[in-house]
Amino acid sequence: MATSKSAATEAYELTNELLADLELERLPLASCVMKAARLARLVGDDDHFLIFRYELSAYPSEPTGVTPEVWRLCKAADRVRKRRVKDEKGKDTEEIIERAEIRSITSIEENAATLKMRLSFFQPQPVNVSSANPNQYVHTPFRNLGVEAKIAASYRDEMAVLAARRSFIYGFVLSKHFELRVSSAAEDIFEGYRKRIDGYLGILIPDELRRLESIRDNLLSDNPEDWANAGHSCRRLLQAVADMLYPPSEQPVTSAGGQSIKIGKDNYINRLVMFCESKTTSGVSFKVMSADLKYVGERLDAVFSAAQKGSHAEIDLSEAQRFVIHTYLLIGDILDLNAEASSLG
Repeated sequence: MATSKSAATEAYELTNELLADLELERLPLASCVMKAARLARLVGDDDHFLIFRYELSAYPSEPTGVTPEVWRLCKAADRVRKRRVKDEKGKDTEEIIERAEIRSITSIEENAATLKMRLSFFQPQPVNVSSANPNQYVHTPFRNLGVEAKIAASYRDEMAVLAARRSFIYGFVLSKHFELRVSSAAEDIFEGYRKRIDGYLGILIPDELRRLESIRDNLLSDNPEDWANAGHSCRRLLQAVADMLYPPSEQPVTSAGGQSIKIGKDNYINRLVMFCESKTTSGVSFKVMSADLKYVGERLDAVFSAAQKGSHAEIDLSEAQRFVIHTYLLIGDILDLNAEASSLG
């Protein structure tokens, strides 16, 4: 059965496709904008998603101009140009104003095509006029050079606008391509790791797997309380793993270093540390895992303790995400150690 692609992988593949479309001019620019909007949606770039929508439909405006928000997007899309104000005689003055080009790419492309067709009418045509009067002089068709020059200038301006639009889209896609080249690989690696650890958890603590889904939902929320709840779920997962691998006891134990260690119900970090000490054969690995467990455990306990007291511990989305990643990596290390010890035993 085919597996679904991660968002980062899908977005990365789309950047490759889009870069080829733009570099080889395989598609009309408007079609490339549609793909760029999809890319912006996949990577969660709301500003560029709006920009590409307006690139297709034109930037909204009122008789008095555009709103501050639309003006901000126009500047972000490199659609604002500085121009000198002309006087009554048409000469440039010292005053400079900013103007936004708000037309859609489709409108600009269609206007450029019309101007190109009009220019073709001015091209010299072959003349074959026969006359019965040998003394008659036949003139070539008259060309209005002034009108032709204006149309040519307008055509060049439109092509310059389209070139600027192509350059803007290309720059956005190229930047996302380089960003995603690393992140998509990292996401694929973590996805493979996650599936392996989920397999371990499904055997060890099947009833707790629902917490993994709640963690995901909490991280997608905009509510800081939900981010704290993700931390609580991480804490509960670690507790459940500790309960299965190193059950609690009212009697303390002695560590390899001679210290008396409490391993009660709430001492889940101590119990996990003792489990790792009993299974690992590398002193360096044990020290790293022990330090990581204590750091994550203390922070999770602080968030949990604050919630129990009715106050809100300060936790932002970035920290909640780090909790989840660290918890997964820690559980993975512990369960790998358990699997290795089980195979040797």
